Amino acid sequence: MKPFSDFKSNLLTRNLILVYSLASLGMLGHVLFEPLIPIFARILGASGFEVGLLTSGFMIARAAASYVIGRVSDHWQKRRIFIQIGFIFLCLITLSYILIRNYYGLLIMRFGQGICSGFIWPIAQIMVVEFSSPKYRTRALSLYQIMGRFGALLSRLFLSFILIIAVYFGLEEPNSFKLAFAAAGFILIIGLIISTKLPAVPPDRDRRKGEGRSPVIIFVLAFVFGAMMAMAPISLVYINEYFGLSTLSIAILLLLLDGLSMLAMYGASHLTDSIGIKNSLWFILIPCFVSAIALPFARSLLIFIIVYFILRMAISSFLPLSRSYATSDNSESGTNVGKLNMMSNIGSMIGPIIGGFLYDKLLGSYRISGYSLIALLLIPASIVLISMRRR
Repeated sequence: MKPFSDFKSNLLTRNLILVYSLASLGMLGHVLFEPLIPIFARILGASGFEVGLLTSGFMIARAAASYVIGRVSDHWQKRRIFIQIGFIFLCLITLSYILIRNYYGLLIMRFGQGICSGFIWPIAQIMVVEFSSPKYRTRALSLYQIMGRFGALLSRLFLSFILIIAVYFGLEEPNSFKLAFAAAGFILIIGLIISTKLPAVPPDRDRRKGEGRSPVIIFVLAFVFGAMMAMAPISLVYINEYFGLSTLSIAILLLLLDGLSMLAMYGASHLTDSIGIKNSLWFILIPCFVSAIALPFARSLLIFIIVYFILRMAISSFLPLSRSYATSDNSESGTNVGKLNMMSNIGSMIGPIIGGFLYDKLLGSYRISGYSLIALLLIPASIVLISMRRR
C-alpha cells in the first residue's frame, strides 16, 4: 500500500488534480473542432495555401506568446491570472467561430487562438512543477501530458456524437460545425471555472538554482522533437498509401499506439526521477535516432509498426523530461518553459514542410525519410551532450 500512498500524496494532490483537469478539458475543447477547421475554411472559399496558413498562423502566435508569457511569469508570480485570461479569450474566440462569414475572420481567430494557447499551457506546465516535489516532478509532468492526450482522444468520440446528432436532426454541414463550436466553447467555460480554484500565487519555492541554467541544447532538441511530432499526418498518409491500410484500421492502430506510448511515457518519467534527467535522456535520444533512421527501410507492415511505435514512444517521452530539465533552474523556469514551447512550435511549422517535400519528391518507402533527415540533427546534439558531461 505504501507505493500507492506515495503516488497519491505526491502526484494526486488537490492542486495537481486541478491542473490535470485543465489539461484534459483544454485539449477536449480545443481538439474537438480542430478537424473541422480545414473543411470550414474550404466552405468559406479558402485555397489550399490559405488552409495551411491557418495552422502556420496559429503556431507563430503560440510560439511568440509562449516565450513572452513564460518570461513575464518569472517576474510576476500571480500565475493563475495568465491561465484565466487565456481561457476567457479562448472561450470567446471559440464561440465567435459561429459568427464567422469569411476566411480572413477565420485567420484572425486562429491567430488569437494561438496567443491564448501561449497564455495557458506554458503556465500550466510551470504550475505542475511548482505543485510537485523534485523527486516526482517528471512523473507529474507525464501525468499532465497523459491527461491532455486523454482529453484529445475523448474529443474524437464527442465530435462523432455531435455530428451524428446533427445528421439525425437534419442539420446542414455548416450548422453542424456551429454545434461543435458551441459545445467546445461550453467545455472551455468549465475549464475557466476550474482555473479559479487554483492558488493565486505558487507555493513557496526554493529560489536557489538547481542544476544551473538549462543549456541551449535542450531547446534545440525541443525543435527536433517538435518537428518530428508534427510530421504525424504525413506518416498516416504513408501508412494508407504504402501499406494500403484503411482509415478505420489506421484509427485503431493509432489508438493502440497512443495507449502504449502513454504507458511508456510514464515509465520513462519514473526512470528519470530515479536516475536523473541527463542519464535518462539517452534512453530517449538513442531509440529516437535509430528508429527514425530505420523507418524508410521497414518495408513490412509488422516491422514498420514496431519501429514507428518506438519512434512515437521516444517523442512522447521527451515532452515531460524536457520540461523537467528546463525547470531545474528555479529562478528562470517560466522563461525556459516558454522557450521550450516556442522552439517546439517552430519545429512544428518546419517539420511538415520538410516531410511533405520529401514525400512528394521521393519514391516508395523513402517517402517517409523526413523523419530520418530531421533525426540527423540528434548527432551534433548528442556530441554536445557528451562534451557537457566531460566538463
